[in-house]
Amino acid sequence: GTGAKKAKQPNKNLQLPPPQPKPNDRMKFTNAAFMLIGSSSAACAFTPLTKGTGASSKSSIATNDNKPLYDPLGLYPKDATERKEGLLRPLEASSLSPEDDQKIVVDPLNLYAGSSDPVSENADMSASLPFLKRPPALDGTLAGDRGFDPFNFASDSDSLTWQRSAELKHARLAMLATVGWPLAELFHKPLAESWGLPQALNLHDRVPSVLNGGLDKVSPVFWVAALAAAATIETFSGAAGEIPTGNLGFDPLGLSKGRERYMEESELFNGRLAMLAITGFAIQEFATHDSVVDAIPIFFKPLNVVVEQLMASGAIQSV
Repeated sequence: GTGAKKAKQPNKNLQLPPPQPKPNDRMKFTNAAFMLIGSSSAACAFTPLTKGTGASSKSSIATNDNKPLYDPLGLYPKDATERKEGLLRPLEASSLSPEDDQKIVVDPLNLYAGSSDPVSENADMSASLPFLKRPPALDGTLAGDRGFDPFNFASDSDSLTWQRSAELKHARLAMLATVGWPLAELFHKPLAESWGLPQALNLHDRVPSVLNGGLDKVSPVFWVAALAAAATIETFSGAAGEIPTGNLGFDPLGLSKGRERYMEESELFNGRLAMLAITGFAIQEFATHDSVVDAIPIFFKPLNVVVEQLMASGAIQSV
């Protein structure tokens, strides 16, 4: 031999792994697949349910004659084949039994125009919630009745009388609290200092409340007096139903003479507003950690004090 080494011949039986795609090629393929799927989904989403008046659309409707179509949001256009042929039914009809097919569906917003079901547009709707029927017990006899009872608490005359009595008591208490809350924040500290008594306001002159805390600072004498006064008033006012209008005869200035209905409604409207206001006071002080009289001083303090307070806080820059 010549001593030269023979070149190593490749093994033909050896199987090499298939070439792997480059990262860039794989990313391009993935993006292309997502674009194809997204475009097809968008085309399906924005394609009308029925298009044209050809035989295909009619046949598709004919095959689904047994399936009712509901359109509570009015998504079908006015010229849709389903609407023209009266195939759209009110959603309320789905909950009716076969024996209730003749019941009239209330449609105050005219959503089911052209429906094959009996629809009424002249139902007695609630004045406060015009998309709901007026509750049967709220017929407008009581002062302040605007048909607001979405949870049907006043299902009969007895429950209506009890709910009205509770509303009046809460309204009167809320009107007193709405006045007493800012007055306490304005005058409690100077009165306590002048009489040498400990003051019960919280940090930043916030009144004690369930959310603010500080109720333990209030004297027990106050709680006893408050409970005794409430029990006395409750005893003399009687049970719910004995005085359905809530008129306890308290009118020392004779303001309601000749306009009792007006005064009853005024009391209710102001009481409802006071219930919202006192709730807002408590939530605002809990969230901002600032007293109501300092957060909105323009309602509770003289104008010169308001301007001084705003300038000191930097809200108004002096010229």
